[in-house]
Amino acid sequence: MSKKLEEELREKLKAEERKQRIKETDPLYENKLAEAAVMFFGTLIPLYILYYAAHYLFMLTFGIAIGYLRVDMNWVYPLIHVAIWAASIFSVYRKKSVLDDMMKRF
Repeated sequence: MSKKLEEELREKLKAEERKQRIKETDPLYENKLAEAAVMFFGTLIPLYILYYAAHYLFMLTFGIAIGYLRVDMNWVYPLIHVAIWAASIFSVYRKKSVLDDMMKRF
C-alpha cells in the first residue's frame, strides 16, 4: 500500500514540476515587462506625433488671429501632455491601447 502511495505522490510531483516548467518557458509569462513597454511607447509616440501635427496645423491657420487677440494658450499645453501620458499609462493598465478604441470609432 505504501508503494502505491509513493508512486502516486511521485506522479503528482512530476506533474507539478512539468506545469512549473511550462509556466517558466511560456512566452506569455516571460515578456510581461517588454509587452508593457511596447504598449506604453506604442501609445505615447503616436499620440505625440498627432499632437505636434495638430499643433502645427492649428498655429498655421489660427496663430496670427490668436496673436492679434492676445490669447494666451500656454496653459493648455501642460494639460495635453498630462492627457497623453495618462492615456499611455492607462493603455498599459488595460493591456489594450487607447489608439485601438480611437481607430474603431473613426
